[in-house]
Amino acid sequence: MTTLKPWTVTASRIVLADRWIRVRADSCVAANGDAIDPFYILEYADWVHVVALTDDDRLVMNRQYRHGAGEVHLELPGGVMDAADGGDPIIAGRREFQEETGYAAREFRRVVSLRPNPATHTNRVHTVLALGAQPNGVQSFDNGEEIAVELIPVDDLLRLIQEGGVQQSTHVASLLLALAAAGRVTF
Repeated sequence: MTTLKPWTVTASRIVLADRWIRVRADSCVAANGDAIDPFYILEYADWVHVVALTDDDRLVMNRQYRHGAGEVHLELPGGVMDAADGGDPIIAGRREFQEETGYAAREFRRVVSLRPNPATHTNRVHTVLALGAQPNGVQSFDNGEEIAVELIPVDDLLRLIQEGGVQQSTHVASLLLALAAAGRVTF
């Protein structure tokens, strides 16, 4: 078996930094001596996804415009974890869920933490399962957000994913893993 080693970073500089992202250009040398310069790294804050189930077995999901794709997408409530969340996915998930949907839930559970793209991204995406979701106030949008809440029957989800109704791959992973944790799907 081959033992793989990490690259050596010989220099690093920030080429863009704002409140959402930092783009870093690293000068690297691979274990075999190959130079990789520049290699761009996207430094994002961690994200949280909330897979929320109502007591009548429906998923609370968002439909919103996504500028990178230039399309409106069906996806999970969630977003960037703030410093005020203290690094706790449950706190961040509860906050994002309320802000984006106007819903609350009886119980929140951490399911899994994954890396959306470890080749170029530094962050993690944390999946939180919310049980007993129900309306609890009004939505509170960030600048540029416009979100329509939709209740999707769990029994329709796999068909919806297969038909391309949920395009965001990390959302699909979060949905399947959280529904498995809730005992609603098996692999």
